[in-house]
Amino acid sequence: MGKLEVPPGWICQAYRFEVDRASRYQSIPSHEGARRFAWNWALGLIEEQLHARSTYRVLAIRQGASTDEADAYAEQSVKLQALVEMNEGRRKTHEHKVTSGERKSAYRPVSESVPWSSEAMRFIWNREKHEIAPWWSENSKECYTSAFEALSRAFKNCFNSRDGIRAGRRVGWPKYKRRGGRQSVSFTTGGIGIIDRHHIQLPKIGHLRVKESTDKLGLRLVGGTARILRATLTSDSATTVVSFSVLVQRDKPAYRQSGVCGHDVGISSIITGSDGHVVENTKPAEQIQAKVRRYQRRMDRQHRTGSPRCFNHDGTHVKGTCYWKTRSVRAKKNQRHLARTHSKASNIRKDTIHKASYRAATTYAINVVEDLNVGGMGRRGQGKRGFNDAVHDAALGEFRRQLTYKCSWHGSELWVADRWYPSSKLCSRCRMRNAGLLRSARVFRCERCGLVIDRDLNAAKNLAALTEFACVCLMAQLMTGEPVDWSSLPIRPSGWGPDKDTRSSRGSARAGGRKADGGERKTAQHSSAGDRSFHREVAVATGPVASLGGVSHSPKKAVV
Repeated sequence: MGKLEVPPGWICQAYRFEVDRASRYQSIPSHEGARRFAWNWALGLIEEQLHARSTYRVLAIRQGASTDEADAYAEQSVKLQALVEMNEGRRKTHEHKVTSGERKSAYRPVSESVPWSSEAMRFIWNREKHEIAPWWSENSKECYTSAFEALSRAFKNCFNSRDGIRAGRRVGWPKYKRRGGRQSVSFTTGGIGIIDRHHIQLPKIGHLRVKESTDKLGLRLVGGTARILRATLTSDSATTVVSFSVLVQRDKPAYRQSGVCGHDVGISSIITGSDGHVVENTKPAEQIQAKVRRYQRRMDRQHRTGSPRCFNHDGTHVKGTCYWKTRSVRAKKNQRHLARTHSKASNIRKDTIHKASYRAATTYAINVVEDLNVGGMGRRGQGKRGFNDAVHDAALGEFRRQLTYKCSWHGSELWVADRWYPSSKLCSRCRMRNAGLLRSARVFRCERCGLVIDRDLNAAKNLAALTEFACVCLMAQLMTGEPVDWSSLPIRPSGWGPDKDTRSSRGSARAGGRKADGGERKTAQHSSAGDRSFHREVAVATGPVASLGGVSHSPKKAVV
């Protein structure tokens, strides 16, 4: 069995430990800088190869060659240039190894002109590292390998996004890395492990003291129920964290979940369950707002004093670049305070959602959530600044992401309601739809049965009721033997994805047909009906969407 294959009954889980006083270890910034150097070097090499290919192609076209002939000539010329550089590098590397008494290694020919893969980048790096980075042996080889793997993965995501293979927001061309910000280094081989309760070991870096206890992971490693696959060292301005990717054998839970619960996420109350359990929004961004403003004003004064040429005569910052490179001790200290303040808000937000998702996964056998387009909700639009800030602070998509893996850990099921299902506008008692319900209305009032209920609780009850419809479809599948076409139903199992022909991941015209055929409005603009709202339930698609009450079904019926 391969190293990355997950055996039956095992899962891939992460254990994170914060390094205690990371500034004591000088090897940590050294490894991060080496990885950053390898990334920038490989990215520059690829761009040089592409520029050379483009130059040869233009020369061939100017000489009267056709497009195909120009492409073939450019490919052959670039490969010939790569072979010449390889022979030159082979001679220099051989001289270096002979003088140092090392064994001469075997070389293989260059297989491609542009080193897109991590193997090709690593091969060229091993040939030229003695000249471009004579200090390479001071750090672990894993920091260079992790840079090439990440860059290769970045190019793959970029090309898949351009071709429409990758879903989600458009992925651009990889950029050069700079100092500061988030830095990370990954290790897959070498001395990776747990030393004792508060010490871990990484290759070349050595022993690191961590703040949290490592007993939970250490006991599993000793008992043979866990195996470390990768260790990732991540640093930012506030903390330095070591994350272990571990294969863990999980036993079946002794408790047994029962019942169904629908979960409606929102801003005023982050999570509202159909059982009446409400998780209030702690609003961590508002808690730290006063400190953030104070630290930012102080940083602005330090910036103006430490680098006056960064600002124009009217007080605005010059465009293009910043000259504030060397910062004072107080400026660095203030920057750390600002980063720790933002980290505190992030920790408060994560703690709230982790507790709510754990309760849902361990209490109920079936959990139902909505397929929200959180990225589209927080985009530009007139009068949306406060709403966007509230959406980002609430982290509406994090609850579903955590439920996706926690339900599989604890033996429960996760079902996802359709994005266009009007859960907030349907009466949970009589199923009558209130099309005129505004987003500002926090109480739902039914004109038919007279039900008066909280808006979020009503939506959660409607989500829980969808499981009855799904159970009917599954029973029909067992009786007839025909699979269920979940693309035309208002609910689907978690992990099932719609076909690319029915819904575009970015809601663009590449999906084929109108936006109503499954596409999504990108911004809060005027629709054909004159609506300028950005509420997701106003723009109900007339394509492959079905619901339970008051909404017309799609012409394409479900196959059951």
